Amino acid sequence: MKLYEIPTHKDSPKIVNAIVEIPKGSNHKYEYNPEYDQFVLDRSLMSAMVYPANYGFISSTLADDGDALDILVLAGEPIDKGTIVPTRVIAALHMIDGGEVDYKLIGVPVSSYKKHHIRDFDDVDPLLINIIDNFFARYKELEGKEVILKGWINREDTYKIIENSYV
Repeated sequence: MKLYEIPTHKDSPKIVNAIVEIPKGSNHKYEYNPEYDQFVLDRSLMSAMVYPANYGFISSTLADDGDALDILVLAGEPIDKGTIVPTRVIAALHMIDGGEVDYKLIGVPVSSYKKHHIRDFDDVDPLLINIIDNFFARYKELEGKEVILKGWINREDTYKIIENSYV
């Protein structure tokens, strides 16, 4: 696959179309609304926290929580809301959010020369993993909502989650 080609289902689950909803560094939670074909401001985080990476969803998927699969795109800079980013999947954080299973996948842009060396979970900076863990463990705390982190899932098992989520 050439770097500028947008992947299709046949390329998945190793490479997926991540659609950015929230640029890295934002404290605003946007959600794509298909009825309006627009991004809608859902809420602002009540804490001083910001999203530690570009956050969005994988197109054409449906997760256990009724939404598309969530994914963090690990890029050095914020990526504009609405951008489709061909993303190499690395791993997933297994969470229980509001009593429901919720996965937060992580990946790197296929076209990023700065992240080209990241192929597996062990290649991701451990400090960034700690920051992501801390963010998701506490980002809803001031809203009085409970989030339980269950740990990280390896790349191969993450691929299975993606395959089971395609609609």
